[in-house]
Amino acid sequence: MRRWLSFLGRWLVIFLVASVLIFGLVRLMPVSPVDRWLSAFNLPYTEENVAYVTRRMGLDRPLIVQYADWILNFLKGDWGYSLKSHLDIRQQFLAKLPYSISIGIAGIVISAFAAFFIGYRAAVRRGGICDRVSAALSVLTQSVPSFIVSIVLIYFFGVRLKLVRFFTGNGAYAMTAAILITALYAVGPLSRVVRKAFREEMRSSYVRFSVSRGFSPDQVLFFHASNPVICRLISTVMAEFATVFGGSSVLEFAFGIPGISTFLVTSMKNSDYNVLESYILVVIIWMFFVHLLLNLALQMIDVRRREA
Repeated sequence: MRRWLSFLGRWLVIFLVASVLIFGLVRLMPVSPVDRWLSAFNLPYTEENVAYVTRRMGLDRPLIVQYADWILNFLKGDWGYSLKSHLDIRQQFLAKLPYSISIGIAGIVISAFAAFFIGYRAAVRRGGICDRVSAALSVLTQSVPSFIVSIVLIYFFGVRLKLVRFFTGNGAYAMTAAILITALYAVGPLSRVVRKAFREEMRSSYVRFSVSRGFSPDQVLFFHASNPVICRLISTVMAEFATVFGGSSVLEFAFGIPGISTFLVTSMKNSDYNVLESYILVVIIWMFFVHLLLNLALQMIDVRRREA
């Protein structure tokens, strides 16, 4: 119980400190939303216009009052309105988040399952096909940007062979391609983590004892040494989940997917304080639930391992 209270307290402090830093740093942007707004409508930069737009955006109040109103309303579920479009931020997020979350979660889940089996075979058969594939995929993710793979995919299947229409219809092909590319770029590093974890377990005393009694090394590793490997994989996947929002930005642009990353880039271009602040807080809340669920999963696996 004390552990979970400490966990909640730590994340509460992170949330409060991050909200203050976000509020202050966003307002240090070189160009204010007032300047962007006047420039977008070709209005003269006069004191009257600046004062009117500043008052209209609610930026004329003291900063402490702006922060208090913003954080209290955010916790109530009222994320305010975009300074540029005057649309409800929460509604825009809820409309765009499913695209980014679907790409990120589906890609990571697929890559985690694939990485476990590829890494397992790579550990059992050093120098085999799976070992070489995992190493090649790991090198690919570090040397070839994902947008190049996206362009090649669009050109080969969409333009050259005309098998898939990525930019028409309901967007199912574009989403599928983005998910597969996300999984491709995660499976290499994850499989190497799994391979290393299995190789470490192979040197442990209980595995060597079981093998010495005549059991197959493949079966011993898969059925008896998989729990600590899965724990290592889950711990690594935690970091991957941090990229669910921003990590899909390149793919969203490449395939024309109206996700949250596209919305964020537009908001940064317009210096839209309200959107940027809400976005970062949503990412923090997302990571809190990710860590909570994965810590629960790790605890369940660890309890089962102790009971066994």
